[in-house]
Amino acid sequence: MWAALCGAGAQELNVPLPWLLGPMFGIAFLSFAGMTERQPASARRLGQLVIGLTLGLYFTSAVISEISRLAGWMVLAAFFCLGLSALFARFLQQFSNVSGYTALYASAIGAAGDMAIQAQRMGADGAAVATSHAVRVMIVVTAIPFAADFYSDTALRPLASLTSQFPVIGWPELGTIGVIGAGLAWVLNRWRLPNPWLLAPMLVAALYAATGNETRMPDFIVAGGSVLIGWSVGQYMTRDFFTSAPKVVAGAALMTIGMLLLSFLFAYALSEWIGIALITAIVSTSPGGIAEMAITAKVLGLGAPLVTAFHFLRLISVILLTKALGQKLIALGWLKE
Repeated sequence: MWAALCGAGAQELNVPLPWLLGPMFGIAFLSFAGMTERQPASARRLGQLVIGLTLGLYFTSAVISEISRLAGWMVLAAFFCLGLSALFARFLQQFSNVSGYTALYASAIGAAGDMAIQAQRMGADGAAVATSHAVRVMIVVTAIPFAADFYSDTALRPLASLTSQFPVIGWPELGTIGVIGAGLAWVLNRWRLPNPWLLAPMLVAALYAATGNETRMPDFIVAGGSVLIGWSVGQYMTRDFFTSAPKVVAGAALMTIGMLLLSFLFAYALSEWIGIALITAIVSTSPGGIAEMAITAKVLGLGAPLVTAFHFLRLISVILLTKALGQKLIALGWLKE
């Protein structure tokens, strides 16, 4: 209830992404004061399910055609993010005095839960990795919406315009793809695949949309999903979070700021090369989580399918290549084991 009230208050104050940022800051305030409990895992999953379905409905045949045209640039952006991880892993190791694998998994952009698990398998500090990712997401989720709201570029938003006039999906259809998406997510979760509660419903809804069913999610359901995601991010900002490993927190904050600055430069070049709005390119290449950045794009009309596709390919690259990247960087002496 508190998270929803904070969302409503943020909307009244015209805060960018009110149903995400309002709950995030409201829950963070209570968490720091020690006045709130952890969000149930089912609530986070429900939020991811809603956002996954919302994003999937964007993937009509026309949108898929536009995205396929830019596939090569998405691959380039994914490798750029891996390069950022390698660059800032060295900084984080020296600043925070952590092992090489801890630094790399902590600086990997995306797949926070999977990176913590992979780090532990390599003998790294999983808690430091999780802390670093929480700091990164908190900073990016705060900075990007305000930057997007400040810089409103409406010149080139083709993917947003392709879907903005679709009718709202019917309840029977929504219930059907929701149940199928949840079932598939449960199966993928049992197989320990990353982000199943976001990616599985997104896949189901995308298949539904690509077969000629051009609809969109009701706005109030999207707001509800955003509240749950904002609550999930804000709950980690406890007093113990900041005091247990201050060097890791400080290093992660500085690292995130550096990543944002370099991502902005890369986004500017990308917008010039392929002719998309600068702010869309910024959200597409920012070092944030896929769910949070997709919500940002959706609410601000910045081409959510394109943003989602960029982040999805980056997510897969990070999951599959971080271990090999770490082994290479240690062998070269870039990181100390």
